[in-house]
This record gives sequence, structure tokens and C-alpha cells, in this order.
Amino acid sequence: MKLVVAFIAVNCALAPAGAQKIPDVRCQVEDYPMKSVVAWQFPQVVEKVQVVVLRDPAGEQEARFDLLHGATLISLRYRGKELLYGQSAGASVAMFATRRGGEADLRGMQPYWSAYNPDQGGTSMGVPAITAGVACGGQASMRAFAMMIDRGVNNSFQKDPLLGVWQGRISDNFPPGYSSPYVIETQAGWVENPGRSPRYYLRLEQSVVNVRPGASGSLEWFLTGAAPWDFSSYAAYPENCTEQAPCTSANTVALAAGRYEDAARTAGFATVVPTRGWRTEKAFTRENAEYVVLLYGAVWAAPRRTFAAVLERALDGVGAFHFTWYVCAGAWEQARAFAAQQPEDSSPPLASPPPAAATPPDEAAVRVACQVTEFKMQPNQPDRAVVLRDPAGEQSVLFDTTEGGAIVSLRYRGQEHIWGYNGGGLLQMAFHNGMSRGAWRGDYNPTQAGDGSAMSLVTGIACEGTSGVTILTMMLDFNHNNGFYEKPLIAVWGGRMNDMVPLSYFAPYTLETRARWMPNPAGEPKYYLQLEERFTHVADEKIGAFGYDFAAYMPWEFRVRAVSPENCPCPAATTKFVAGGWYRDQERTSGLAVAMPGRNFPNGRVGGVFNSDYMWRNRNFHLSSSEALDGIASKSLVWYVMPGPWRNALDFARRF
Repeated sequence: MKLVVAFIAVNCALAPAGAQKIPDVRCQVEDYPMKSVVAWQFPQVVEKVQVVVLRDPAGEQEARFDLLHGATLISLRYRGKELLYGQSAGASVAMFATRRGGEADLRGMQPYWSAYNPDQGGTSMGVPAITAGVACGGQASMRAFAMMIDRGVNNSFQKDPLLGVWQGRISDNFPPGYSSPYVIETQAGWVENPGRSPRYYLRLEQSVVNVRPGASGSLEWFLTGAAPWDFSSYAAYPENCTEQAPCTSANTVALAAGRYEDAARTAGFATVVPTRGWRTEKAFTRENAEYVVLLYGAVWAAPRRTFAAVLERALDGVGAFHFTWYVCAGAWEQARAFAAQQPEDSSPPLASPPPAAATPPDEAAVRVACQVTEFKMQPNQPDRAVVLRDPAGEQSVLFDTTEGGAIVSLRYRGQEHIWGYNGGGLLQMAFHNGMSRGAWRGDYNPTQAGDGSAMSLVTGIACEGTSGVTILTMMLDFNHNNGFYEKPLIAVWGGRMNDMVPLSYFAPYTLETRARWMPNPAGEPKYYLQLEERFTHVADEKIGAFGYDFAAYMPWEFRVRAVSPENCPCPAATTKFVAGGWYRDQERTSGLAVAMPGRNFPNGRVGGVFNSDYMWRNRNFHLSSSEALDGIASKSLVWYVMPGPWRNALDFARRF
């Protein structure tokens, strides 16, 4: 991979004078000391985290956002004094889907005891909410994307859970940590305070995107703040919006709550949550929102004071909810007045979906462990990989969990069929948009494995023994933003912002891969590998048409081509399938093909492209088409990986 970095760097150095400049979105970062356990009941301690530092235009406040834990606000200093707890998330978002009734074992328990709990600022048995990309406008603003974890470690027995993955390693604690299919976008900046002291308040604009098609059902959204223990004076507005008697967004313009160290409530901070857009029938403030209090009803909460604004609403499948809230330093009276000045919402509340049904423990929900092994990419880089084996014992496939879940190896009857030397090859999905900025044209290229020097993030994974795997990936731009994407995000790995030359960039897309074995009627081999993909855009913006690239890189020894139909791209409406690959022999009995049905792109054109890479010594074949994916949207696809004789692969594809 070092060779790939050097090659790209040389090409950047040779770019013509006057070429379009890539936007400078680097952040001021620093190491922030802390002493916090990795997770509850873990003896390991986190001693520092990398934080992004923002400063208000008046120079009165500094805000710090923790890149290790979901880009949450960890610190807010006003005139040099720390207002937040500062050893864990100081302001963050959590959601709860509580179960109701049914199971006898739950009677008498707190409703949160068995709740599904996507969380931005916590950890799931040591797996944090993973920050994937960050961008800053100097010290005035920050934008970041992260994947929320299930802090409840699947004590709700979700039907389709995902084990948490951290730096390519699947959680193997007992119980393991779990991830979620919820991406959270945070845009932080400053707004003027009408009360003038301080001059500015911190604004958090956030979106949560559900990348799966199923609706969430009813969720309680906790927008929390955590203050030092000696901030003993609590305040809330409106005072009558309680859990026992909640308000609605129609009769309450905002919720505000705060903690202060003096009885006059002049020194501290508050959170202000406008209710406009929530369209909820349930909105209230909670004085004690400490996690152990929610779970156990315990009164213990030292050494911090955690409070929350709680609002209830659902989240659509492949949908997003956008909201804004504020962290207001200084006196309570000004924060309260700021809350009261928020605009009214005349929209009627949405119909409340039913709460999550009580579900008994499902053994299948916890049997998602994977068989893992180590795979060495060049130059001698150890990666972790998940192992699949077909039911006949003829094939073994490795999905690289360090590099986005791409396939690095497929052995059929002992022979390797994948060129697995670096992330620029492999068997994976990639996407291309030919962006133009003035006279300069580049290729915006979100790629499953990463960019050849930095890796795409696998955030969640689940296995069915060695017969199936589901992998959720947040992708990088392979071309280091040479397409001049206008809102680039610098990649984050392990909680630290990328600082290489050239920089690596996160692309706001997820890819969920579901791999399963399909019987081959021809019997040689007995099974083919089916890859179902869901490509999701998690930013609400327009990019335009993407080229869809189903890429298969094979060893140099595969020297004979095969493709059907020939002379495409062809209209998908009249093309049942496209298949192609490389083979060792002229008879095409030993090799590898990939195929997809034309119905993947019913309104487009489909085709296949060959290439022989003389520098890297590989043969590759790419299934291709083009289609836009704008706004918060998903595209579902399916394709097949078929070793063995070409004639059998072709017969299988004709059945699509």
C-alpha cells in the first residue's frame, strides 16, 4: 500500500498549475486528557482522546468534540471555566425503543432495562460510536458523521442485530458489543445570544439516518447534558412538562434544562431544544437521566449530573430526522428567555406508532458470532477477515473486516481466484461520479475497501456460522477527493483524524452487504455466492449520476476472457443479465465470473468492462451501470460470484 500512496502523491505533484484546489476542511485538533473506563465493568482506562476545538467569534468559549466517541461535545469552557463533566459525553443524543408488557421476567423492571438503545456518546462493551469523517470551517464550525452503537448490547433481542466492530476487530467480549444501523450527522457552530452574555450560544444541527428499510417504531430521543457534580442547582422550562404529564410540540415551543453551581443559577449551562419539526405528543424534561438510573431505577449518579430533554417520534426506514438544539453557557434566565423565543409549530403531531412489542429472548439474536482469521495484505499488513465456507466444502471466502468488508480471497478446490494484494483491487463495490470544477475533471470514487492507504470502516457485522454474513460499511473516497467534492470530510480511524499526504476522505455513503450461498443446478461447483447490497446516501444533498462498479480482481494467471452479452452497454429493459470474467484455459473451465440481473437498473443501461493491470499484475472485470442517488436514499442490488466453468456460470445467469 505504500507504493499506492507514493503513486498518488506523485500524480498530485504533477497536477497542472492553476488546477482547482481541494477545499481545506482540516480541523484544529488536540489530545484531551481524561480518565474514564473503556466501558462499564472494564478495568481498562481511556487516558486521552483526540478532540476538535472550536472557538466562538468573541473569544469567550471553547467547545471540544470527542472523535473517539461519535463526535460528541465533551467540553465547553466559558471564560476559561469548564461547564461540562468532561470525562465522558457532555452533550449527546441517545434513543430508546422500550418494550411493553408480555414477558414475565420483565414485570417490575424499568422500561429501559430491555430497551433498544442507539447511542452517540457511549460505548457498547468497549465499542464506541464510530466517527467516520469530520470537516471544519476554521474554528467556527464542524461537521461530522458517526455510526451509533447499541448501548443496551442487544438486551432487546433485535431481529437483525449487528456485532460492533472496532478498528477491524469484531467484538468478542461476553456479552459482545453491538452496533446499530443509525448514522448521526452533527453540524456544530455558533449563533448570537439575544441576551448578549455570553455573546454566542453553541448550535448543534443533527440528523439521524436509518440506513435500513424497516421503520423504527416509537423512539424516545434523549438530548442530554452532563455537568460536574457540584452543579447542584437544576432548572427546567416549562416546569410542567414532566414524564408523568408530558407536553406536545404544538403547545410548547421549546424544552430547556440546565445545571448551575450557584443558587442564583448564573454559572452553568443549559440545553435548549426547539420542538418545531418534532410533531410529537410527548415532550418533557428529565432531571436525572443517568444511564444506570434509567436501567435500574438507582439513585447513584455521582460524579456527574446528567439531565435530558426527551421527545418521542419514530424514524422512517431509509429515512432521516433533522433537528436543532443549543448548548447555552451563562445564566439560566437568558437561556430560558432564548427557549421562550423559539418559533411556534402549527403542524399537528404525527400519529404515534405503537411501542415495540414484547419479544421473548430469541437465541438467533445472539448467535451471530463469526469465524475469523488473519489475512496479510501487501506489504505484509495483517488484516482481520471473516470466513465463509460453502455447504459442500468446496469454497472458502474471506471478507476483510479491516478494509470495508471487501472479499480478499476466494479459494475453490484449493486454488485462489481473487487478487488480494491491496484495497485498490479485491472483489468489491465502488462508485464513480465524474465531477468537474472549472477546467479540471476528476473522479469522486466511494469504494468499499478504502483508498489504498486508509481503510473504509466496518461498523457492524453478523454471521450465520460460516454460511452467511452481513456487513455494514462506511466508505472512503478512493481518489482522495480529486473529484473536488464540495463538502469533503477527512477520514477518521480509531478516533483520530487522518493526517497523511495526500489526505484520506470519508464519503457520506454506507454499504450493507449480505452474502449467502445459492445452489448451482449444474452442480460444478455445487454453490455460488450471492451478494445483496444496499447502497445508502446519508447526506441530504444532490450529487447526480453515479457509475456503479461491481469489481472483481483476479490473479494474473487468469488470461482468457468471457462475457455475455457482448458489445454492451445495453438497455437493461431488454437485457436479462450481464456476466463476465477471466479463465485459466481456452476452454474456460477454470476461472471466475461475476454476474448481475438487468433488473438492478430497470431504467438504465448495463454492461461489462475488462482490464489487465500491467503494473499490479492483475486481471479484472467490472459489471457497470449508472443511476443517481440523491438525498437520503438507498439503492438495493444483487450480484453473484461464480467460480468453475464459464458454461455453468452462463447457464445460472440465464435463470435471472
